[in-house]
Amino acid sequence: MKASVIGIAWYKSQDYETLKRLFIDGDNLPTTYGEWLQSAERVVNQLRRDGHAFQKVYIDPETFSAWCAARDLELDANARTRFSAESVSGRHGN
Repeated sequence: MKASVIGIAWYKSQDYETLKRLFIDGDNLPTTYGEWLQSAERVVNQLRRDGHAFQKVYIDPETFSAWCAARDLELDANARTRFSAESVSGRHGN
């Protein structure tokens, strides 16, 4: 039985402001990349403590926008979650 891998949406510091403007729910994200990173690292640390396998899935503004457009999805948290899950599934065969 293969272990399930959780896809975690991850951002690069240079893309953070662009992504916040691009996402329809971007105002729900922390104000700064540093604040977001602290929060994301807490999630990752909890996943590790709980014994979960995970993969960071970097969200690039252009790639993510095109991916959402191809699927007629809004650029929001649900799409980020789906993008991350599908990316991990494609790499790990889950």
